[in-house]
Amino acid sequence: MRRLLPSTKAQWAWCLYDWANSAFATSILAVLFPVYFAKVIMPSKGMTLDLGLLRWTTQASSLWGYTVSTSLFCVAVIAPWIGRWADLHGKRRPLFLLLAFSGAATTTLLATTGPGTVWRALVCFIGAYACFSASEIFYNAFLPHIASPSQQDWLSGLGYAYGYVGGGLLLAVHLMWLHEPRWIGLETTHQVIRLAFFTVGLWWGFFTLPCLLWLPSQAPRLIDSASTAPSPFTAALWKDLWAHPRAATMVVAYFFYNNGIQTVITMASVYGATELGLSTTSLTGAFLMTQWIAFPGATLMAGAGERFGTRRVLLISLALWCGMVLFAYGMRSSLHFWILAAVVGFILGGSQSLSRSLFSRLIPGKKSTEFFGFFAIGGKFSAILGPFVFGVIRDVFGTPRPAILSLAVFFLIGAAMLATVKDNA
Repeated sequence: MRRLLPSTKAQWAWCLYDWANSAFATSILAVLFPVYFAKVIMPSKGMTLDLGLLRWTTQASSLWGYTVSTSLFCVAVIAPWIGRWADLHGKRRPLFLLLAFSGAATTTLLATTGPGTVWRALVCFIGAYACFSASEIFYNAFLPHIASPSQQDWLSGLGYAYGYVGGGLLLAVHLMWLHEPRWIGLETTHQVIRLAFFTVGLWWGFFTLPCLLWLPSQAPRLIDSASTAPSPFTAALWKDLWAHPRAATMVVAYFFYNNGIQTVITMASVYGATELGLSTTSLTGAFLMTQWIAFPGATLMAGAGERFGTRRVLLISLALWCGMVLFAYGMRSSLHFWILAAVVGFILGGSQSLSRSLFSRLIPGKKSTEFFGFFAIGGKFSAILGPFVFGVIRDVFGTPRPAILSLAVFFLIGAAMLATVKDNA
């Protein structure tokens, strides 16, 4: 039981933030908002984007992919700069809290969207998702400061496990509301979904409060004043990364294999709704099952990483991801979707938590926020590219199935590069 409980107040606060913001990842990003956007907000005949010389007609699943890419691009281009600035000025915790509470507030505004409010929905979602993604840079950077190297696999896995439980609990509530709207005095599914958006924002904000009290502050780094405001593309900024070649290789490897992981997360519900014809209730149920399976998956893979080596277990998880890509290509029924959701749930948290803990042991502690800014480049740019490629291939071929196969390439390249990163922890 001790292994399922954080040891300090700082670790409790850190795990509870994963509990808090995972409601956004599940109810907003993975389940409710993509389907609501495709079936309610977006015109059924699609819409035409006038780009000057180019007029591009797009459908809901493609526009959703472009939207996810746009929001993450806003974060990825400035991630190392804000990380370095925070380390230099001792602002890791204040910036983290600002982003977290801003994301929670913006999420509540999604409750004001409805049929035809395409641009309002996109602006609110991009703002909320950008805050969600940027806050994770600072959140991850606390890991080497609140856990010893021998604890980092455990605590990283525990954070993801708490996140799956927290996100799963609120998703379960939303599923009950969708099944019986009259229990809460509402009449339609659309009303329930808008209320769900509002409660996600409240959940995120409330469970972030322990971070305000218990996460440690940091002292500013004493360095030359000429280095205190670097451009994100200056040689001085990137020199820090290249001075640690294992960390640099890990960033590139993570860029590739995270393409596949993030595309699965962001596109699965749209694929299930538009290609397999699954209902919102069925999709929500499948993702709820994923959350509960992910809890033991994350903790068991963390334990396996401690025993057999973080890199070795991570490589095994990437092999399983490749198998899931082949299975997803042949999906034809809701049963197939539920099987996929179960297996993905087991390996998802472990893949991400082991990536985080492995990287945290490859970087200098005093520059953790800066280096997790680089890690965000690998993560966020890959999350941009994957959904974007998915959307383009969907539009070109008229079906998303060829796009699914492209994910295997990302996993294989990432695994090949990861194999060269020595894990001597």
